[in-house]
Amino acid sequence: MAGRRGPYGKSQVKRELLGRSALRLIQEKGHREVTVAEIAADAGVSEPTVFYHFPSKEGLLIAALQQFDDDHIRPEGGEAGAVADMGPRAEAGVQRTHHARLFAEMAGAATDPEHPANEYFRNRHQRSIRVVSTDIARLQGLGIVPEDVEPAEAARRILAAWSGLQLQWQHGPEFDIRGALEAVVDAVLGLTPERRAALERDFAAGPGSGREAEIT
Repeated sequence: MAGRRGPYGKSQVKRELLGRSALRLIQEKGHREVTVAEIAADAGVSEPTVFYHFPSKEGLLIAALQQFDDDHIRPEGGEAGAVADMGPRAEAGVQRTHHARLFAEMAGAATDPEHPANEYFRNRHQRSIRVVSTDIARLQGLGIVPEDVEPAEAARRILAAWSGLQLQWQHGPEFDIRGALEAVVDAVLGLTPERRAALERDFAAGPGSGREAEIT
């Protein structure tokens, strides 16, 4: 058993190294301009080594997207604040031009069940809904979100709006994506100005601070 885990562990480390190199170069110059040879050089390996782990450039692009998620998406157990943080994240996300373009292009292609990125996007959507719905339920416990809101359905609608607004922003002209998304969040979750203020207080207070943010 130990002998099998060793090579697997080394292989996983190498894949993560290549995914990180691919992400770095994509963020610098865009996924269409990056070559496999450049990724290999950045990672300090040969091209045959790259193709051993990723038979196609498409696989490297998926690995880059996964690496970005590993670096930026909230870990399990760290869902608190996900709703309040959506506006700032959307605002920052569209400024990462090359990553946003890769994500949009791959997301469209991956609607084909046979596309290699289909599983990545399906898992990502499910995880995002879990994270957001968990935070919505927490906010209901604080009295910030009304009890008649169904967390999973609300999460799905908000995330769909985020995706659509991001595409609109990319197509141009640019607009206040943070304000637009937060308006959607408020409408879907029934957040009055007082509830929005409580949401912001809860976020500013940080994880575990609890009841200071309740509606007063």
